[in-house]
Amino acid sequence: MDHLSDESKIWIYQAERPLSDGEIKSISPMFESFCSNWTAHNSQLKASFEFVHNRFIILAVDESMNTASGCSIDKSVALLKSISEMLGISLFERMQMVYLDKGEINSIHYNDVQEAFEKGIINDQTLFYNNSVQNLGEYRNGFLCPLKNHWLFSKISQ
Repeated sequence: MDHLSDESKIWIYQAERPLSDGEIKSISPMFESFCSNWTAHNSQLKASFEFVHNRFIILAVDESMNTASGCSIDKSVALLKSISEMLGISLFERMQMVYLDKGEINSIHYNDVQEAFEKGIINDQTLFYNNSVQNLGEYRNGFLCPLKNHWLFSKISQ
């Protein structure tokens, strides 16, 4: 994804559990083929993907050439749904918040964040992954950020 501009649109899909190296190896060719052949209104899209910590799938499109249309986005969602079914996992779960603690990736349900904060399991410096970033620039500079800089922090009563 290094060859794409910071303005490139991204979609982040979070696996409900870490993907094995074998699973990543088996689905990588599917993403390579998809990105190579992804079109919008019969125009080639400049696209790329990457796996992060065996937990996230990042799909990006440089829209300076061609814009991803609703139909082309539907094609990407269909691919992710197919992969979800193939692996028997969800890639669309948005209620699990993923964070880094002592070098290990953990997750916590959105509804449990307040309690974890009150108990000191997490704090305002705990590093959370921000799946709401919209482009590669935001991803490169703020995908992993302290809770105090994450949208989730506004949901915590202090």
